[in-house]
Amino acid sequence: MMRILVVSFFGLIAIIALIFSLLNFQAVEINLYITTIQMPLALALTIELFAGIFIGFLAAFMHIVKLKSQYKSLNRKVENSPNQFD
Repeated sequence: MMRILVVSFFGLIAIIALIFSLLNFQAVEINLYITTIQMPLALALTIELFAGIFIGFLAAFMHIVKLKSQYKSLNRKVENSPNQFD
């Protein structure tokens, strides 16, 4: 039952995204300081969406690496300290 709901939800999102891209297919100019490129608005928004997702995952990954490093450091301190519970 839950699987049907998830599949139908993502199907609905895909249909909405398709309609959005068909309605926003006019060309826009993107200024990259060095050059200017033209592309459909829907493509530009999709590229920006995935760039934002990538940057978010990269930030989360860096945070996870930092936490793992802290965990290892604290774990070493616990192993090297005398056992107080014996």
